Amino acid sequence: MAKDDMVIPILEALWLAKKALECMPELPKDMKPSHIRVLDVIYKKYNQNGSVRVTDVSMAMQITKPSITKLINELVDIGTVKKTMADDDKRIVLVEPTSFGKECVQKYVLDYHAKLADYFSEFDQGKYLSMIETVEFIYQSMKEVSEKKSDGF
Repeated sequence: MAKDDMVIPILEALWLAKKALECMPELPKDMKPSHIRVLDVIYKKYNQNGSVRVTDVSMAMQITKPSITKLINELVDIGTVKKTMADDDKRIVLVEPTSFGKECVQKYVLDYHAKLADYFSEFDQGKYLSMIETVEFIYQSMKEVSEKKSDGF
């Protein structure tokens, strides 16, 4: 197979992967998939440590602090996250899931992932790991190409 012949099937598979994400359960009003990802990180870190700083979420997700702050503020508006100041240092913002936030994580993360795990358990583990590695490689390759804008893209 020529190198050029691989591009279209790869891009079509990525399009299918994007379509698969559209099959996820419908989220509550004003909630986006990125909110669920942030909420899940907050939920897990809160259960592990009892407190979560905005910086902890930013570092865990490898997203800038201003971007995480924006998403967290949106989650506060939706009612899934509560923000407070640390008692010992008012510059530190702590976040924790509300009861509604915990319900959302249960339904849209834990329960949904458990259902998917039943289907995915039939998938060969070697193929599973290879698929993840391949998607990561494709992402890095496409990112590199897009960063080389001097080629006229």
